[in-house]
Amino acid sequence: MIEMEVTGLGVDSSSDATVLLLEGEGESLGMAIGLAEATSIAKALDQLELQRPLAHDLLQDVMGAVGAKLCQIEVVDLRDATYYAELIVEDPAGVIHRIDSRPSDAIALAVRVGAPILIHEHVLAKERPAVKEFPSPADKEGWKKLLEEMEPEDFGKYKM
Repeated sequence: MIEMEVTGLGVDSSSDATVLLLEGEGESLGMAIGLAEATSIAKALDQLELQRPLAHDLLQDVMGAVGAKLCQIEVVDLRDATYYAELIVEDPAGVIHRIDSRPSDAIALAVRVGAPILIHEHVLAKERPAVKEFPSPADKEGWKKLLEEMEPEDFGKYKM
């Protein structure tokens, strides 16, 4: 497995989908994720405070309240253009649990608690999409332009 860090957000040049950028040990990975998950990851990376917790903040709070610890997350597979991940969680009794998760949710939680993000090597060996950079978090005009260019279909089944 290769440990990676979130280095930014981008756009898949072929589909204009939101893409999470990861890098580590000379490897890079672009992973398509939902806009809500991208927002949550950006919030954690920029250490922004919101009045109410997002879903990933809530999960972090619940795990802390019951004494569970996120040891690491692992991106374990890529099948049919879908990534698969697992949360590696230690409960208060020291028992390790592997919990199925969407990678974007796992990464959103990992960046909040500082847990390692590990990618299985066979996942990196598979073909991945080309990625272009998103505007920086401080580039309000860049984000405004990006959002104005998006179509309702870009949000999938979710409505804004």
